[in-house]
Amino acid sequence: MRPLDPEDRDAPLSALSDAQGFWDHLGTARAEEYAQDDILPISAVPIARVPVPSARPGAPEAFDISDCRLGSLDDTLHALGATGSVALDRSQADASVAAISAVQQQPVASEPIAGFAAVARPVTLRKGGAQGKRRRLADGRVSYRLQRIWLTPSYRALLKYGVPALAVVSAVALYFANPLNREALNATFETFYSAFVDRPEFMVTTLQWHDVTPELDAALSARIDLDLPQSSFRLDLDALRAEIEALDWVRSADLRLMSDGVLTLSVTERVPAILWRYDGGLQLLDAEGVRVAYVGSRDMRPDLPLIAGAGANDHIREALDLLDAAAPLGDRLIGLVRIGERRWDVVLDRDQRIRLPETDALAALERVIALEQAQDLLTRDLLVADLRNPARPVLQISAGAMETLRDIRMQSLESSR
Repeated sequence: MRPLDPEDRDAPLSALSDAQGFWDHLGTARAEEYAQDDILPISAVPIARVPVPSARPGAPEAFDISDCRLGSLDDTLHALGATGSVALDRSQADASVAAISAVQQQPVASEPIAGFAAVARPVTLRKGGAQGKRRRLADGRVSYRLQRIWLTPSYRALLKYGVPALAVVSAVALYFANPLNREALNATFETFYSAFVDRPEFMVTTLQWHDVTPELDAALSARIDLDLPQSSFRLDLDALRAEIEALDWVRSADLRLMSDGVLTLSVTERVPAILWRYDGGLQLLDAEGVRVAYVGSRDMRPDLPLIAGAGANDHIREALDLLDAAAPLGDRLIGLVRIGERRWDVVLDRDQRIRLPETDALAALERVIALEQAQDLLTRDLLVADLRNPARPVLQISAGAMETLRDIRMQSLESSR
């Protein structure tokens, strides 16, 4: 490393080093930029190429460092760019140094250096002195850092794509920040949308349904209120289907658009399976316990079995099974009554009742039906067959039957005496 010059105190340490790693890092272009800023003020300029015999034939000629002189980096680059010749010889370099020294009117001290020509470092006059040199050094560092930032891929992508995208988004946001611009865009969009969807081939003119009961036909006519003709794009078929399926008579509905502008409705109706009497009146229920319709009197559907009691509609499947088991009773069966929302009573004509247990009610009823078929149990003067405790059934007979039973017992006692 060369001795530190007082004017080079602000230069970076790497600029005063002769190590080749510094130049390998910066490259030729960055070295030239630093040379123009006088960060590296002195370098070795070859002034003559002296061939040195090589020990091996065909090997390149050796370079003798003794045939170099000290000069600026710019001179070095020009000298290295020459092909097979040296731009300046030793005498021309000495003459140039003497001319520069005369113009600057400053004495130039020449100190011999081993292997180099004794030349002085050229000093140029600059405005501002040390302060101007510091400014130029600072500008050179800023330029170098900006170049390094530009060579970073992430920064380059940000500047090439991020900044333009941000500018476009900002411009669009600024445009739509104005309510008038938004309204104008909405009006334009609505105009184009209406021109497309209101074409004649997309219009629905008629709604049709077939094969429904008169009650359901009247309910559909009262429920559906469509303003036809209307574009199929403006019809909410899902909402219309949900509105139709909200009817008690409808289990499911299907809507289809036909090519001739007709909207067809296919309805799957609920089938009434039982008649439920409760405090509010009579209802027709299907096999799932869903209400089908309200009924004014029992005579409107005499073909359906009757159940009664609170909570009976929640046990429709069990009630239907019991009614099927009681089918041998025929017309004597009136219906079922739910007691305490826990169990069933089978109601027969002549005010007869079969009290069934909470569990295994079907088995208990089948046992009673078997006794009826074998011994005519229910044809006797019987009021209640209590099977709530299957291990201890109880039969309750009428008052007249009790008197007859007492007479029979008295007669049997007298005969035995």
